[in-house]
Amino acid sequence: MEKIRYYRCDDPGIHEWSGKPLSPTSFSNGNGGAYNNYYKAQKDAKSNPQNYSVASNAVSKAIKEAGYPESWLQPALELVARESSFNPNAKNAKSSAAGLFQFLDSTRKNYGGSSVNWNDPYQQAVKGLKYVKDRYGDPVKALQFWDKNKWY
Repeated sequence: MEKIRYYRCDDPGIHEWSGKPLSPTSFSNGNGGAYNNYYKAQKDAKSNPQNYSVASNAVSKAIKEAGYPESWLQPALELVARESSFNPNAKNAKSSAAGLFQFLDSTRKNYGGSSVNWNDPYQQAVKGLKYVKDRYGDPVKALQFWDKNKWY
């Protein structure tokens, strides 16, 4: 299996490709095992480095500012890749799902509604990570749910 390498800028306020690799990491599933099903993020990062840079900067900054563990970055980015291919403007033609984390209208309402600038990738990341924490506890558990259901 090919190792996944993630790239991000050193400054979350700058949306440029830096080429600096983050170490591939395995994440515990809470049962002594490791989660390793990271297939979409690498593909989408290569195919659209600009969207990847914007999304990874937003998610990285949101993780840091919320005080979540740094280990959340890789699984959170995999979740974003699966949901929106790192496109903060992604919209689902069959539902009201939109944005990096593909929030439905009802979820957006429960996580700030009109007080949130849903066009801002950082604000999407803040609310998306809060949702993941509230519903699943962490992004690895959200991915495990996604693996079984093809949604989260």
